[in-house]
Amino acid sequence: MKRGGFSTFLFVLLLLAIFGASSYFSFNFFIRGKSLPTPNLVGLSLADARAVCSDLGITLKLDDHRRNSDKVPVEHIVWQNRPPGTTSFIKRGTTIRVELSAGPLVLKVPDLSGQSTGTAMLRLGQQNLKVGNLAYVSTGANGIVAADPPKDTVVAAQTPVSLLVSVAPPPPAYVMPDLIDQPIDGVRPALERRGLTIGTVKYEAYPGIADGIVIRQYPLRGAPVTARDPISVVVSKQEETSIIGQPPGSSPPAPPPQTTP
Repeated sequence: MKRGGFSTFLFVLLLLAIFGASSYFSFNFFIRGKSLPTPNLVGLSLADARAVCSDLGITLKLDDHRRNSDKVPVEHIVWQNRPPGTTSFIKRGTTIRVELSAGPLVLKVPDLSGQSTGTAMLRLGQQNLKVGNLAYVSTGANGIVAADPPKDTVVAAQTPVSLLVSVAPPPPAYVMPDLIDQPIDGVRPALERRGLTIGTVKYEAYPGIADGIVIRQYPLRGAPVTARDPISVVVSKQEETSIIGQPPGSSPPAPPPQTTP
């Protein structure tokens, strides 16, 4: 290579080096002067987080909402709206929103006394608990009478809570009596004294039987019956043969005499 060509080659290399160095320092000045990696504020106290943000020239905004955390102490930063790290850059003057930790979530068994089974199940689900075993007992109370673990017990999430539910005692059962050929006026009060009620009464013409006599019944004689069971009867009623407005047994009035024109 000639001396002049070698000098030209060195000159070109020098220009390239100067251009590369200038580009590198210009890029770093722009990145580092205008932008910076998002700081990691999680785990810091509010005072320390504000100090970090003040040094970096960014604004810290505290949200009112708090989050439960088993790892971050109470009153320390537990969440920030921008992910930290060197791959996430922010400019000076940027606002970072943060939330404070409320500490570990403390779950307590709620007071379910007197509530229905459905309401108790709903409340346990809302508390991140679940229903355990269900047992039933007949008492004078209504709804839930006891829980295991009992109310206000501190428990872990998804702990099963067993419930003791009070239900109304079953009504007394009777053997259905024979009502056939009995007058309805005597049958009704006799049944009502035992808590039984005749719900349906139908009337049907039955020759040879006086009015008001039971001719059919349901349930049938001998069947078990309680106050919850409907009782229906069919009662005799003679056909009406008299003219409306005329007493039974009287003769119909004679037709008026015809006159000859």
